[in-house]
Amino acid sequence: MAQGSLYVSKALSNVSYQYQNPSYIFQELLKDVNVINESGQYYIYDKDFRLEETERANGAEANMATFKVSTGTYLVREHALKDVITDRDYGNTDKPMNLDVDTTEHLTDKILMRQEKMAHDLLFTTTGFSNNETLTTQTSFNYYTSTSVPIQKMLSITSFINAQCGQMPNVIVMGVEPFNGLKENTNIYSRLAYTRDQILTEQLLASVFDVNKVLVGRSIYQTNQEGITATQTAIWGNDCLVGYFNPSPGVKKMTAAQNYRISKYGNPYKVKKYRDEKIEGNYIEVQTMAVPKVVCSLCGYLIKSAYI
Repeated sequence: MAQGSLYVSKALSNVSYQYQNPSYIFQELLKDVNVINESGQYYIYDKDFRLEETERANGAEANMATFKVSTGTYLVREHALKDVITDRDYGNTDKPMNLDVDTTEHLTDKILMRQEKMAHDLLFTTTGFSNNETLTTQTSFNYYTSTSVPIQKMLSITSFINAQCGQMPNVIVMGVEPFNGLKENTNIYSRLAYTRDQILTEQLLASVFDVNKVLVGRSIYQTNQEGITATQTAIWGNDCLVGYFNPSPGVKKMTAAQNYRISKYGNPYKVKKYRDEKIEGNYIEVQTMAVPKVVCSLCGYLIKSAYI
């Protein structure tokens, strides 16, 4: 057991909170909903777009129109990693290195990578979104003939989602392989002839698909065990999700998915620093408590094997 002082470093907590690896997209996609308790319930209002008869005859009673509410549950998980910096490490380090800051950023990056993988595993599975389809080699984004028509498909999907939940999708998220496939797809490429730069960007693709934002996941992770030759794999793979993600989720606000998080001292990430005299060093530990959760599956449509 560590011996000595233990305290939450506000300065290092700020470093952890402000540190952003540009390759991660889950924080743009799954907005935080701050909660107090580690587990709890949230209300789910039944879908009801029934057109009621509102006209009332003279002397008659008003028609009834009620709503139904059920509940869902969440259970946040704690994620934490630590590393040690010995006095000799401090003594052998020259500026501009700052071991406390560098260690905090490294540990935060590892936790962010895990949350990125969790977001993918939640969103890119058919169990999370019952509205889904699997493309074939003739219809995938990288098949360059008339049978691959991603623009028409996306517009059809956005209309379908609107009919299911009353919201127009505003985000499309995909891995880098489907995005690269779209760059060469004749259905997309013919539209680039009318643009100035004729280069497909996320912003241009969002305009073509009539959504606010296209997010392309480019992050990777190693699948090999430590000490074995490194093998990198793309986290977001070759699938694609179309959905409505509320940029400010909260009570009575519809969204495909969101991130339940407990914040400590105003920050979603807490950094502890404590001394261990036995090893003559300081431990740096980064913690966060969060869990991503699908809230309204009707707000999303999953495309499996968008790139084959």
